[in-house]
Order: sequence, then C-alpha cells, then structure tokens
Amino acid sequence: MDPLAFLGKLFKRKKLPITPKDIMDRAPSLDKYIQWSKNKRILVFNPPFWGFHDIFVDSDLNHALVCIKESKEAFIISGNTKGGEKVFKFNSDLTLESEEELTPGLLEWIIYDDYVIYRGPFLPLGRDPYYIGKIAATFPFTNKLNYHLYPDIIAFLKEWYTKASKGRR
Repeated sequence: MDPLAFLGKLFKRKKLPITPKDIMDRAPSLDKYIQWSKNKRILVFNPPFWGFHDIFVDSDLNHALVCIKESKEAFIISGNTKGGEKVFKFNSDLTLESEEELTPGLLEWIIYDDYVIYRGPFLPLGRDPYYIGKIAATFPFTNKLNYHLYPDIIAFLKEWYTKASKGRR
C-alpha cells in the first residue's frame, strides 16, 4: 500500500453517525422526540467514558441519567429536556457521597428515538463538537423522578445489568 494512502486512512476522521446537518434537519421535530421520550427508561450505549447507561424520563419530563461504574459506585445526573442540573454520586452501598449543582449549559443533551447527543464543558474534550450515544432499547417507566427514588433505581439497574451479563455467557 502506498504510504500516503496508509497515513490518510490512519488519520482520517470517521464520519459521525448523526451529523450537524442531521441535527439541524431534526430540529423542527424536537417536540415530537420530547413526547416520545416521556415515561421511558432509555438504555444508551456510548459515549465511551460512560459505556452503557440509562436515562429515565417521567411524565413531567424530569430526566435522570444513571451510570453505574464497574466498582458498583454510581452517579445520577438529574435534569430536564435540555440537560443536566445536578449530579449525585453514590457509593457501592447506595449511600449518597456528594451532590453538586450544574450551571446551565455545562451538560446538555438531546434525546432522539435512535441517538442521544451530549455536549458541554462537563464532558471530556474531544475532536468532535458533541458525543453520541446509540439508543439500544427502551422500557416503560411510570414513576415520578425524585432524589428519594435514586437509590432504588440504582439497585434495580445493578440487578438488571448483573442478570443481563449472565445471560450473555
């Protein structure tokens, strides 16, 4: 292979699965996507630093992004249709270790029916202007989100992920 062609392939950026133009084209339908997300648990794969994580959306459009680490510690970012407002960190025993307010714009998200777009200075620096999560599955969710429900959600997800990983073996 030609060395220049090899270097071109090596350093060529992969095309994002959803481009800025796609995001602009979907903008008029944002209300449709917001209504679609209501009363759902959305299982999302990626960005790489979160891997699989879940976003819960209740009927009032409150959001809770839940990520469980390999160490069984977890964090929840509560927010709304525009993004995160507060971060809660729990230890492996489901005890709250810290909570922190997020200023508006620090972490934003847009939930579509196939992808979730994340952006903001809360996220690690990257080559692209945003990170993409692929929606892997959705499940019904009928509870109202609040701080007191978070340990139950984490416990449920720990059990769910444990069962799911045993099913793959």
